[in-house]
Amino acid sequence: MIDNNSYEVTILGQRFTVEHVQNLLVEGERCEGACYVSERVIKLDDYLRFQESRYNRVLRHELMHAALRVSGLAELMELKMEEAICVLAESVSIK
Repeated sequence: MIDNNSYEVTILGQRFTVEHVQNLLVEGERCEGACYVSERVIKLDDYLRFQESRYNRVLRHELMHAALRVSGLAELMELKMEEAICVLAESVSIK
């Protein structure tokens, strides 16, 4: 199980807080993760803390959203392309 405390990560020199939120909603829809670059916050649904591999996959996805947006690369592509890159990043793992 992942600890419930929030923590910080650094993405391209910017500090982001990772928070766990019960029943995370984005625009009224249930969601596993969300990235708010202007607030420097990544939110993950609390239930993921009990599924470490899924937690890490969703975290990698949201970290990639943050990296693309902080770098300015997201502005050069449609959301569909950004999402495809983030899905690709989910599969990256280090053992």
